[in-house]
Amino acid sequence: MSARASKSGIAADIERKQEQKWDDLEEEGVPQAVVDWINAILDDADDVCDNAGWQSIHLFLKDGVRLCRVANALLASEGQAGMKFSRNQSAFFCMDNIGKFLKVAEDYGVKRNDLFQSNDLYEGLKGPTVNVITSLHALGLVSKNKRYEPEYTGRGAIAIENPRGFTEEEVRQQSASFIGKQGSGSWGGANQAGMTAPGTCRHINK
Repeated sequence: MSARASKSGIAADIERKQEQKWDDLEEEGVPQAVVDWINAILDDADDVCDNAGWQSIHLFLKDGVRLCRVANALLASEGQAGMKFSRNQSAFFCMDNIGKFLKVAEDYGVKRNDLFQSNDLYEGLKGPTVNVITSLHALGLVSKNKRYEPEYTGRGAIAIENPRGFTEEEVRQQSASFIGKQGSGSWGGANQAGMTAPGTCRHINK
């Protein structure tokens, strides 16, 4: 296999920033929290990720099998049937396993923008592994919000979309109302009367 060509210019800068982000995550303890959580879910003394370095995480999760086992544990906690996965080590089956896991993670509550790409894990580079860890961190936080056990110990908050529960029709109506008020200069009974023209002074009676 030929050696991977080194990157230069903007691509090299992006890679360096990604790798620095990994170092920052390590200082915050995120990779260790993710590894501890996955080991606790798998609950197998003979099958553990023994450290939180990016190379170890890549090798432990690369085939997608353990990710699928984690996904099935989360599905079971919500009364859903587990999914089938393959232990075949060919690239096709590994990538398929990873894809199945990502689908479950999104359905479980992780936002699509927070999910890694299959290649981020399978290729095994330090920079892209940042995306893997941040995705698993997001999944852990969602599970923590759902009070899943074993509890994820990583710290952070999850973004909740549309927390007030507006329907799409209500959002459209509010947008139309805003535009109408903006055009008429009226806001809930108020209008432009009494507003000071630009460049003039208002006199305040004392």
